[in-house]
This record gives sequence, structure tokens and C-alpha cells, in this order.
Amino acid sequence: MDGLPFIPGFRFDDITKKNHHLSSQFQWKNGYAIPKVKSIGIGKYPLDVDSTLYAEKLNVTRYNPTLTYGRAKDPPKPIVQSNFIKLDGKCLSFNGYTEVISTEMNTNKEKLMIRRVKITYFLVDDTICVIEPVIKNSGYVQGCLLKRGKIPNPYHKNRNYHWSDFNNGVELSFYGIKYKLCSCDLFTKNFFLTQGIKICPDEPIPYDPYIMNRIREQKNKSMITQMQCTKIEEDENKKLNQFLKYDKKVLRFYAAWYDEGLEPAGWRFYVLYYFLANDKIEIYESQGMGSTIEKIGNSLFLGKIKLPKDRLNIPENFPNICLEVGANAIQKYYQAKDLIIGKTIFVLGRRFLLYDCDAFTRRHYKDILKINQPDPIQVVEPKVSNLKCHLIIPPHTGIGDPDDTYQNCISLIPKPPKTTDFVTYVMDSFKKLRYKLKMVPVIEVDSYRNFLMEYCLGNDQISITEVPMKNSGFLKGRIIAPTRLRKPGTKVEENQFFGPKDFAIGAELRIRGITYKIIDMDLWTYKYMIENKDKFTEEAINGAKQLFETNGFKRSKKNEDLK
Repeated sequence: MDGLPFIPGFRFDDITKKNHHLSSQFQWKNGYAIPKVKSIGIGKYPLDVDSTLYAEKLNVTRYNPTLTYGRAKDPPKPIVQSNFIKLDGKCLSFNGYTEVISTEMNTNKEKLMIRRVKITYFLVDDTICVIEPVIKNSGYVQGCLLKRGKIPNPYHKNRNYHWSDFNNGVELSFYGIKYKLCSCDLFTKNFFLTQGIKICPDEPIPYDPYIMNRIREQKNKSMITQMQCTKIEEDENKKLNQFLKYDKKVLRFYAAWYDEGLEPAGWRFYVLYYFLANDKIEIYESQGMGSTIEKIGNSLFLGKIKLPKDRLNIPENFPNICLEVGANAIQKYYQAKDLIIGKTIFVLGRRFLLYDCDAFTRRHYKDILKINQPDPIQVVEPKVSNLKCHLIIPPHTGIGDPDDTYQNCISLIPKPPKTTDFVTYVMDSFKKLRYKLKMVPVIEVDSYRNFLMEYCLGNDQISITEVPMKNSGFLKGRIIAPTRLRKPGTKVEENQFFGPKDFAIGAELRIRGITYKIIDMDLWTYKYMIENKDKFTEEAINGAKQLFETNGFKRSKKNEDLK
């Protein structure tokens, strides 16, 4: 074997070797597998190649690594971070509350309110903000109570609040409003411990009586709503069972109503149907009295509705000023047990007398309701009273004209009062009496003012106009529009107005607080007085006659002034 060439295919292993165990390839250090430097091979035989047995050991004591690797560099200096980077986004958070005294407008009583707040202190710039957690339907404004900013400390002059002033149980004053701190978060506690400050134990925040009352009211409302929903479900089930049980079953009654609006007043007879399926009532007018009378074809008196017992019996809080009375506002309706022969029911303000019913109705009341209907009754004509009603007119209130008040009392629908005869108005509407007036002077300037009064014979209306005068200082134009003027000192009910018999030369008229004196008239008025002496007093006629005889009939200038 020694003579064989040492080439691949000509090499043979030693057949005398019997141990072929392979030693471990790795060694373990600090939990890591590190390749082992081999000095022995398979079967624990020493290796001739790549072995460390014959390697020279280096004298470590004399080895200087600086000769190989050079001098070691100094460690880098630590980078100092600024407060903006170190404290950016780091905040101290405290939970607290403030006490607020509120006054309710309806009771005028002061009430204490506890409002929870969250106070945040920003370490980066020593600013503070106060935020109140939002509570739904609280009744007052919530959210950010104090915007972020530096807050001066009222207990230290020229100094703002610092984080060292904060702790549990401390009372702070921000712009006059006091806040008490009760608790903080974990980061805040750790921060204070790193600064050598001990945080006091957390305190509970007292309950707000206002919020507690609101929560209690909401619970009561929810319970009431739940009860109402349960009741509605029960009512719906009850209505459904009632419909399934009594569908197409109808009670029939015969009723009579004494109608005083007829000429002459008398009885009117009806057929009343009560539907057991939904407790609704329908009424038709019949031809006469009797249990065999049927309804007239299209004489529907009352459509199918639930008939209220008293339509005016509604809750006190119902807004009847702006809403009509509906089905939800009425509290009681007529039921089957309320319809008894001989009793009177009210159908929207009318008194209906039940005098009979059919056989099915009697059996239903006897078998189901355990009520025996009385025997039919005979409708008797009421006795006519001899008493006469007298219309009483209320006194005039001073608002508007008394004739309007009287007209509204005698008629349900207001109509304009008739103050004059139509024929008289047509015949005399263009005829007017003209007089010249002077104001009884209160001051000296009033004595120079002239007035023209016109009296319309068609409707007894008087108008007064001031005659223009240059540089008088008074505005010309109408003072009193055409209207009927009452005599001063008379009662409103007497209806005494100024008329032709009150107009005479020299007569004084007290009109709306001002006294006027008649000093002249036109020629047409004088001629009308002569032709109709019965409408004027003898004194007025003599005064006018004397005036025209003294001044003459040629008074063109004065007539122009009057016109």
C-alpha cells in the first residue's frame, strides 16, 4: 500500500482502525455555539493537517496591540438635548372640580353646582389649559374653559404657576376661579417622584347635585316611557282582541233631541249605532219616533267617531290658544256601559235622550255586561215657559264707537251699524250747511284763526277745516274728518249728536276739548233754514235773519271765504 501513488482512487483507509467516532464540532459559550479548533479527528486520532498541536503560542504579556491597531480613540461626548426636545409632548394631567353657584329664573333660588374639569400642564413651555368634559344635555356651555397659556400666580407677585405648585388636594386660583385638584395620571406621579416630590393620595370628586337630579329625572322619564310603551302594547293587543271578538256587532239605540232652533221648536229623532269592535258611534236622523224606524237614506248627522263625554274637559296645560282640541287631548269617551235607556248623553253640545233600543242590544247588555235595560219611554213635549228673555247691552268700554258695541251684542256675526236711512242719504247727501267759526281764544293768537264747518244733511256728519291765512303760523287743512259728533256731557247710551237745532249765530260748540263760536253762515244755509223751519230753532232762524238784514245779501267776499 505504501507503494501506491497518492492520487484519487489509489488511497485506502487503514483497515486496522476500528473507532470511527466524530468529536463535537462546536463549543458553547454564553448560550452561543462557537466552532471548535480541532486537534484530533475521527476516532480521536491526532490530525496532521490544520492542527493546533504544533502551533506556536504568542507571548501575550509582551504583545502591544497599539503597534498593530494604533492608539484607541476617546469615547464621544454625550449630546445634550434641549428642553424643547426633551419635554416635547410631555404633559402633567390633573383631575379636579370647581364650584359654581347658579340662579334659576323660575325659582330665583341659588343652587350649588359641581363642575368637573381636567387641568393639563405642558412641561415644554409651562402653559396651562382647563377643559371641562362634555356631558350631553347638561343645560350649560362646556368644553374649553381656559385656553392654553401661562397663568399668573396670585399668591406670588411677578411669578407664573409652576408644576411645583401642583399636587393632589391643592386649591388653585385661575383668574379668580378656584379649582381643587383631586387626582392625576401615572405619568404625573412618576414625574413628581423623579423630582423628589411625593404625590398626595387621590381624593374623590363630589357628585354634582344638578347632574344627579337630571339623571334621576331621565331615569324616571325612561321608566314612564317604558310603562307607556307597555301600556300601548297592552292597549293594542286589547284593541285587536276586541276587534276579532266583536267585529260586525253593532248596538242600536233610538234617541231624540229637542231642537230649539226650529220654528216652532220641537223634537227630532235619530238612530244611534254603537260599534263594539272599536267603541265608535254613528248617528243618523230618522223619520219619526219608534223602535221600528230606520235611518233615512243620506241623513248622516254624526260620522263614525269616538264620542267624547265632555269635549271641553281638557288638561290645564293644553295650548288651546294655538291648537284645536284633538283626540289625544280628550280624556273620557262614551262606552257601552254609559248608554242606558232614559239617560241623556251629550253629542257635541246637544242633549240626546235615549228612549229605546233593539232586541240584540238588550241581549248583549243582559248576557255580557250584566245590565238590564229599562223599558222604552215615551218622549214628552216640554212645557213652554212664559218667561221672556231681555237682551242686556253691556256698558261702553270707550274703545271704538258705541254703535259698533251695540251691533256686536245683537248679532253673532258683526255687521256695520246703520246710522242713517238710505233714502235720506241718497236724497240729501249733496246738501251741506256751511258755517264760519271762531275759536274761543285760550291765547291771543287763537282769536285770529278762522274755521269752516260743514254739516251733511244726508248722514249727520260734521267736518271742520281751518281757513288758510298768510303768515299766520298755523297749518291749513282739515282738523276734523266727516264724523258724527256727540254732545258733550251726555251719556253714550243716549246717542245725542250735534244737529241743525244746535247751530245758531253766536252759539258755542264744545268739540273734542275745543270751544268754537258760530259767527257767520252762507246764503244757501239761510235759504234752507227759511224753507225748513221745522228742523231749526226759532232762535237760530231769527239770528240768521238779523245777520243778513244787518250786513245785506250782497256778501260775495264772505261767501267766497265760506266756500
